[in-house]
Amino acid sequence: MERLAKSTREVRPILKIGTVTIGETPRTAVLSDIRSLMTTDVQIVEKGALDDLSPAERADLAPEAHDEMLVTRMRDGREVVLGRNRILPRLQHRITELDREAEVSLIALLCSGAFPPFECTKPLITPYQLLRGVLASMSVAGRVGMMVPSADQIQPIMAGYADLGHKMLVMGVSPFAGREGIARAAETLRGKVDVVFMNCFGYDLVMKSIVRQTTGKPVILPRSLLARTIDDLLNGFCSRE
Repeated sequence: MERLAKSTREVRPILKIGTVTIGETPRTAVLSDIRSLMTTDVQIVEKGALDDLSPAERADLAPEAHDEMLVTRMRDGREVVLGRNRILPRLQHRITELDREAEVSLIALLCSGAFPPFECTKPLITPYQLLRGVLASMSVAGRVGMMVPSADQIQPIMAGYADLGHKMLVMGVSPFAGREGIARAAETLRGKVDVVFMNCFGYDLVMKSIVRQTTGKPVILPRSLLARTIDDLLNGFCSRE
């Protein structure tokens, strides 16, 4: 009886986290990769900036002049390009919805783009800061390779990381156009870089493996970084139970 009571006390409730994507939900493939890398069992509440919008409303979110472009995919698999400044209010709205849910322990943004600070009372993880932090912590003798979804993003991305002082080789290759393009881009990077950053949540674990095997170099993936960060944070929550 005493052993049974002890076992009952050690059962921990499943923690709940929120995720916000710049596209539509569900993001089943993204969350499947994230779950596979975590040791903590979680319930995930998804919110999408494009959820419940009409085609005309989505068209209004296209990039304007000098607006940074973001690339995501629709529920049906179509690729869509959004303007960062245009999508900000929608993202803040979704973050606020999750922030108001009492059982949500933390919130994660499923986009590696750079954003201004959002209003949120709970821990909010922005993958851009994770990627930037890793790159800032590294001393790289040669060049840093980086994959981004579109060639139009190359110059803004390079400008955004220029202050870190790395020599960079940035390539535009869509994660939504098949893995053959990823393999070709990895072949181009082979022998030219010392580490590769795959700078988009559309890149998955299989693509990461392709790049690592082709280049023979370490590969940093937003999905992996986010999963392990969430896991560490949630283990902290569990330890307080």
